[in-house]
Amino acid sequence: MSMIDLEKLIEWLGVEGAIAGLDGSDLTTAELGELIPDFKRSGHIKLKRRDLIQALIERKRLDLMKKPEELMAMDAESLKRYLLSIKASKKEILDLLESLDIRPGSVARNNLTEFAAREISDIGMYRRVAQGTK
Repeated sequence: MSMIDLEKLIEWLGVEGAIAGLDGSDLTTAELGELIPDFKRSGHIKLKRRDLIQALIERKRLDLMKKPEELMAMDAESLKRYLLSIKASKKEILDLLESLDIRPGSVARNNLTEFAAREISDIGMYRRVAQGTK
């Protein structure tokens, strides 16, 4: 089987398109499980085909996204550009914010990318200031 580049697939088609593309493919569940080597050991192989595909794409997205520490080193404008460039979904941004214990209000949810960029950038700035005073 030729190896499928999940990163390229997601880049070209977006998350939903990549899921739909894999779901419409002739790949077997076993072949799908081979797309991420340690995936089989994680117990995901027992999932239904569509759920397996969704889990594969979500896992690959997590691998591709910068870590919170890297994001906090960026200023708000760079963060906003980054989140837009990777076409971060609302769910991905909300999950990221939740991982940093940030709860957006109803107004912030309307412009989530900008809110997330500003909040994460601010946390990084506060951390850098705190480290500088030690």
